[in-house]
Amino acid sequence: MKVAIYIRVSTEEQAEEGYSIAAQRARLEAYALSQGWEIVQWYVDEGESAKDLNRTDLKRMLKALEQGVFNCVLVYRLDRLTRSVLDLYKLLNMFDKYDVKFKSATEVYDTTTAIGRLFITLVAALAQWERENLGERVRMGMQQKAKEGKWTVSLPPLGYESNDSTLMINHQEAAIVKEIYRLYLSGMGMWKIAKNLNERGIHPRSGKAWGMNPIQYILKNPIYMGTSRYNYRVNKDQYFEVEGVAPAIIPEEEFNLVQQTIESRKDIHPRQATSKHIFSKVLKCGRCGSRLIGKSSHTKRGEKVYYSYNYYCPNKPRGLCDLPNISQNLFEQKFIQMLSKWDFTKEADELAQNEATAAVEDHTETIKEIEQELNGIEKRRSKWQYAWVNEMITDGDFQKRMKEEEEKEKMLRKELEGLTPKEAPLQDSDISEIWTDLKLNWQYMTIEQKKQFVLIALDFITVDKINKDKTPDSVEIKEVRFN
Repeated sequence: MKVAIYIRVSTEEQAEEGYSIAAQRARLEAYALSQGWEIVQWYVDEGESAKDLNRTDLKRMLKALEQGVFNCVLVYRLDRLTRSVLDLYKLLNMFDKYDVKFKSATEVYDTTTAIGRLFITLVAALAQWERENLGERVRMGMQQKAKEGKWTVSLPPLGYESNDSTLMINHQEAAIVKEIYRLYLSGMGMWKIAKNLNERGIHPRSGKAWGMNPIQYILKNPIYMGTSRYNYRVNKDQYFEVEGVAPAIIPEEEFNLVQQTIESRKDIHPRQATSKHIFSKVLKCGRCGSRLIGKSSHTKRGEKVYYSYNYYCPNKPRGLCDLPNISQNLFEQKFIQMLSKWDFTKEADELAQNEATAAVEDHTETIKEIEQELNGIEKRRSKWQYAWVNEMITDGDFQKRMKEEEEKEKMLRKELEGLTPKEAPLQDSDISEIWTDLKLNWQYMTIEQKKQFVLIALDFITVDKINKDKTPDSVEIKEVRFN
């Protein structure tokens, strides 16, 4: 009898119960020897569940079965092979088709008779019930643990460390998270943020290069304002959130601002979202109601190239609208005039009241932790220098390590600069001054900053070109709707 032996272990608990790879191998080898069978192949799946047939070595075994490599499959117990009744039927049919016997070393089965098939089916059904029942209990336990504000995932998110299911801030990683939020709110897209971090030698915990998905995960994960989410990928009908699970890395207002920005960029092309057209997606035609589209052109005078940015109605080329092109330069001047007439007193009063009722946060402990992180960077620098001087690392490695430490130090010091032992709430006069600065400093803002403000603050602006003059007064702002 040519025998193929199949072994499976899915958890450490099973290994402790005597189902370890070594234990199964020893017992199965002894069993085959006692029967006088020849072992022609071993198939071992470690750390894989029996919930389906999608297992590496099991698939190899079934392929060899079709090739007639062996004529008997030997397992330690039936549940090592499968815990699904449906999968058991599939396997038994395959064994019958290729005239291959099935044998368990610890259980008595006879698949050649009807009563034997019934018995093995009942055993498989019980195994499936046990697996599903255990799964339900585990899910209920995990959900209850999450509702109690404990961290249920083995690997904590970037910026945190887990201690007995409690999340604590890792300030070195938290600085990276804050940098990602800062870059996004400055107008940079997710792909550009990933490229920026990779070029600066700032890597995630895995050490791999950044991509769009991990950046998006960080920007949309409410854990960074202290709120955990559960069942957001699977079992979405049972999704829930729990506040106060972790200390916040990103203030709630900043997190919500990022979500608004992501939502505002959702329906526009990435190039449009980061283009030089400040009012993309916001301007509406005052004649037909269509969203205006940005268009750029350039002229060359000598060695200099001059760019101009305009907006046009998409219905004009089709003869359905007669709105002339609107220059971004002229409209921006008109927008500044409108900005200077805004009365922010009401908004300032509301924000001042909210700030006054908020608790004054003490950052003394956080400052100490960041200073400890900075001391750690200095110590690592000394180690890299020692290793380089003693030719334990190459010049390239030394430069790379020192650059990484420099970037980490920059982010930590930036975070430190934003903290004081006590932060007093904003006064009404402070908030009014902020709005006044916005009016006065519009001309000093970058295009990305202007675009970011427009996307977040405005739903749409309806405009019209009332004459052919090349002056701001030739543009009329008919309606403004704020977000």
